[in-house]
Amino acid sequence: MIDRGVNAPLASSCGRLFDAVAAAVGLCRDRARYEGQAAMLLEAAAEDDGAAYPFAIVEVDGMLHLDPRPLWAALLDDLARRHPRAAVAGRFHAGLADAIVAVVTALGIGAPVALSGGVFQNRLLFERVVRQLTARGLRVITHRNVPANDGGVSLGQAVVAAARLTATRGSA
Repeated sequence: MIDRGVNAPLASSCGRLFDAVAAAVGLCRDRARYEGQAAMLLEAAAEDDGAAYPFAIVEVDGMLHLDPRPLWAALLDDLARRHPRAAVAGRFHAGLADAIVAVVTALGIGAPVALSGGVFQNRLLFERVVRQLTARGLRVITHRNVPANDGGVSLGQAVVAAARLTATRGSA
C-alpha cells in the first residue's frame, strides 16, 4: 500500500506517530472516536521505567528530521518480548522528548525555544522537553492565552489574513 500510495498518505505530523504507537500497543487499534484520543490514551498508559526508545536525526534538503525507524525496531522487539504496555508507552514518550531536545541542541539554538503544536498538549512530553531544555540553560516559551493546537494555528492564520487585508487597503 505504501509503495503504491493507496490509503497511505504522507504525513509529517507527530500526532500520526502517536496514533501508530497507540495502535501498536493495543490502544485505539481500529478507530479513534475523537481527535487526539489515541495520544491521550497512550499518555495515560505511560509509566517511566528509565528507558527511552531511540530516534535517528537525519538531514533532508537542509532540514533536520526525526527518523522513527530505530524507535520501531526497539518498540516492536519490546512488544514481542511482552514488555508491559505502560513501559512501552513511557519509553516512547521519553524517546520522543529526548529526540526533540537533540534536534534543538543540534541546531545550536541560543535564543528562547518556542514549543507549539498539539503534541505539546501532552503533559509527559512537554514537561520532559522543558526540563531538559532549561537544564541546558535555554529559555522555553509556550502558549498561555491561545491553545497550542489547531485553535492557535487558526487564530494565527486569521491574524495574518487581517494584516494582509489591512496592508492591501492601506496601499490602495
